[in-house]
Amino acid sequence: MKKTLTILIVAALAFFIFIKEKDARKETNPLYHEAKAAIVLEAETGKILYEQNSKEALPIASMSKLMTQYIVLEAIADGRLSWDSQYKPSTAALNQPRYAVMLGMDKRKTYNVRELFAAMTITSANDAAVALAELVSGTEAEFVQEMNKKAEQFGLTNTRFINATGLDEADTNHATARDVAAIANELLEQYPEVLEFTRMTDFTTSDGTRLWTTNLMLPGMPQEMIGMEGLKTGYTEEAGPCFASTGIYEGKRIITVVMGVGVEGSDTSTPRFTLTRDLIDRYVLNE
Repeated sequence: MKKTLTILIVAALAFFIFIKEKDARKETNPLYHEAKAAIVLEAETGKILYEQNSKEALPIASMSKLMTQYIVLEAIADGRLSWDSQYKPSTAALNQPRYAVMLGMDKRKTYNVRELFAAMTITSANDAAVALAELVSGTEAEFVQEMNKKAEQFGLTNTRFINATGLDEADTNHATARDVAAIANELLEQYPEVLEFTRMTDFTTSDGTRLWTTNLMLPGMPQEMIGMEGLKTGYTEEAGPCFASTGIYEGKRIITVVMGVGVEGSDTSTPRFTLTRDLIDRYVLNE
């Protein structure tokens, strides 16, 4: 196990260093001044096809759940958890902020890991993320230590987590666009089964409620893009609209990240998808 872990850590560091050294296509006048940061990455080679302000640490909102997903899937692979492991809601999981997206657990019921993971991944349920953190580490605080340790193992010196959800507190989770892309790439490389969940447009909870994905670019959704397979949306007041995406285009797996996308009016969803589509159109499909 230690030998395998060492190999994975070395591979992760090698990938991160690799994308650090790649030259990106840059614009003299950035096309995407309405976004605080953006990156387009070819996953297999680590080649950066486009980047804008990709080295500044910024709030990442629910894109934080990419690391939560990674650690939960690692725990399942290690045998510490199973998809059928049961969870009885704690006070911490039940008492998430009223504005937060929730699965809406009943304190009298138990929930299995599969339902919690689906809720966290597909609808960005924050109570489900806290529940999974507790299942892995006992408390969310201890899980956050594991998140930061994993970021350090990946060589992500500009990433810092304070919770498993990405919700704004006195502080908030921060990472660069390059860091988010690196986490996404590690997740996809080590645990491609995450795509079984990120490709889903909806799922039905154990109490019969149908919940829909926050990723409106999936095939079958209002802003569908053929090839899109995930990964994670995000929005908070501090972070603004964010989106880490992946898909297969021209036979290549592509990862994009957009952060702090500007909005007009109350629509915080559409602009991040419009920008993602334009990045893929310009730097992948029309390269």
